[in-house]
Amino acid sequence: MTRASDVLAEAWATVRAQRVPSATIALLAAAMCLITLLTVGRTAHAEAQVADRLESAGSRVLQVADIQDKDLITPAVADTTAALSTVERSIATTLPVDVVPFPATGGQRVPMWQAHGDLAEVATLTTGRWPAPGEAIVSATTARAYGLDGPVGAVATTTGWELPVVGTFTAREPFTDYDAGVLVAAGPQAGLRSLTVVATTAEVAGATQAQVLQLIAASSPQDLRVTSPATLAEVQQAVGADLTTFSRSLLALVLSAGGVLMAIVVLADVLVRQRDLGRRRALGADRPTIITLVVTRTLIAATLGALAGTAAAVVITTSSGVRAPTGFIAAVAVLALLTAAIAAIPPAAIAAYRDPVAVLRTP
Repeated sequence: MTRASDVLAEAWATVRAQRVPSATIALLAAAMCLITLLTVGRTAHAEAQVADRLESAGSRVLQVADIQDKDLITPAVADTTAALSTVERSIATTLPVDVVPFPATGGQRVPMWQAHGDLAEVATLTTGRWPAPGEAIVSATTARAYGLDGPVGAVATTTGWELPVVGTFTAREPFTDYDAGVLVAAGPQAGLRSLTVVATTAEVAGATQAQVLQLIAASSPQDLRVTSPATLAEVQQAVGADLTTFSRSLLALVLSAGGVLMAIVVLADVLVRQRDLGRRRALGADRPTIITLVVTRTLIAATLGALAGTAAAVVITTSSGVRAPTGFIAAVAVLALLTAAIAAIPPAAIAAYRDPVAVLRTP
C-alpha cells in the first residue's frame, strides 16, 4: 500500500513538472473565488446589512397613541408591557408641552414630556441625578441652548408650572426625539397618551404588538394610532430572502461552470499523461492510488489558485467597502476546493480503470 506522504510528494512533483495544466487549474480556482466574492460576496454583504437593519432598535419600535384621550394607557398597562418577555425597553409619556427656562423670560421654547417607566432605558444621564416626580432632566442640546453648565436652574410651562432641573441626558436609540427637550418623571395623575415599545427581535414584533394591544383593550380601533414595525420587518425579511435566492443561484452557476472547465483541463492532462499513469499501473500502483494522485495534484494547484483569488478579492472588496463576512469568504474558498476535487474524480477514474497494457502499447 502506498503511503500518503509518498502520494503527496509525487503529486507535488507532478504539479511542478506539469506547469501548464497546473497553472490552468490554479487560474480556474482563482477565477471561481474572485468572481464569487466580487458578485455573490457583494450580495452577502447586502444580506448582512439587511439583517443588521432588521435587528436595529429602530426597526423594532412599536408606538401606540391614545388619540381619543380615553386614558387607555395607564401606569399599570405601561408596567405590564415593560415586564413582557418580548419587550426589550418601553416608556409611556404624556403629550409634549412647551417649557422655557425659569426665572428668565422669553427663552427658547422646547418640548417637555412626562415619562412613566425606567428613564435609564431611553436616556443616558450625563450630569446630575435621575429625577423624582415633579423634577426634570434636560437634554444636552437644551442645556447648551439655555446656557446651563450642569443640573441647575428650572424650567416652567406656559401655565406657570415650575420644575427644578436635576440632571442632563443624552437620548438613546431609538428615542432620539427626546434630545430636543426635557423629560420629567411622571406623577400618578399624569395623563399618559403614548406608549413606545422596543421588541427584543424583529421576529417577535408582531406578537409583541398583539400582546400590547390586548393589554390596552381599546373598545374601538379608532381610539388608537398604532405605528408598527411588523410590516417593515416583513419587507426586510422578504428582501433578505430574495437576496439569498439570487446569491445561491449565482454561486451554483459560477461553481458549476468552473467545475466543468476544471474537469476538461484535468481530463486533457490525464490523456496527455496516460502512458505515465499506465506505467505506474503496470508497476503495481492500484486504482485508488492513481485516483488519489490525480485528485491530490488537482487540489494542490487549486489551493494555490484559491488562495490567490481570495486574497485579491479581499483587497478589492475591502477597498470598496463591500467586503463579505469572513465566514462567507472562507466558505467560498472551501467550496472552490471541493469543486476542484469533484471535477477531478471522473478523469482520475478514467485513468485508473484503463488497461495499462493497452495504454503502453499505444504509440
